[in-house]
Amino acid sequence: MKVNALASSALLATSVLLSFLSTISAHIAMSNPPGQAGPWSDNPKSDVHAWIGYNGKTFPCGGYEKGPVSTYKAGETIPVRFWNFNIKDYKRFTPPKGLGQSRHGGGACEFSLSYDGGNTWRVIGQYTKTCPDMYYEWPVLIPKNVPSCTDSSKCLFSFSWTAYATPQFYHHCANVIIESEDQKGILPELEMTVVDVEQLNHKMDVHAIGDQKRTTSSGPDRREKDLNLGGYFACGGPAGKQGLDLGLVR
Repeated sequence: MKVNALASSALLATSVLLSFLSTISAHIAMSNPPGQAGPWSDNPKSDVHAWIGYNGKTFPCGGYEKGPVSTYKAGETIPVRFWNFNIKDYKRFTPPKGLGQSRHGGGACEFSLSYDGGNTWRVIGQYTKTCPDMYYEWPVLIPKNVPSCTDSSKCLFSFSWTAYATPQFYHHCANVIIESEDQKGILPELEMTVVDVEQLNHKMDVHAIGDQKRTTSSGPDRREKDLNLGGYFACGGPAGKQGLDLGLVR
């Protein structure tokens, strides 16, 4: 009886969750590494793939509780994947053809690390114009010379996105552990770009130049992919404090 009751409760929770999806069902969240508040977490939220500011979502990370923990080694590549509620099996890649994803014409994506629970962020990857797109993997290299971070409540990997067709800023986080052999490791210099967050008193209506495609894109640009995999964003690397041109416009 107890097992059946628990199963019924889980089914009810899932049904309630799915009932809230009509207004935001085509936006994008991060499924790999598994981000906070997704259906793979203990605390799934119907607005997990909505922008910061929607329905009270706060920066950083949407204000969600801790999610699943992924462990990586410095120098390892994370094959970032995206997801929305149109994908019924989040473990499947690639998704079935023809799913809507409201890419808003693409834009600028950044991938960042925080070692202090989201107070500060340092960029370890950037893709412009074609990002995001849930039909592609977006490889992001954890620099070899970052320090270890063993407190999974404070260690975060995030995806952030400034869209082309709408002034919305998306920020989704995953709890991680980073293992490094570099005893003098240091995080990169480049700070995460945050725009269109009224909570932070930002000037609004900032967009990023995208590919202007509504559904699937052409995937990661080859040059940007090579940069992401080649140590461009490591401390001491060419990105410095500038990084790629994100194409931000008002």
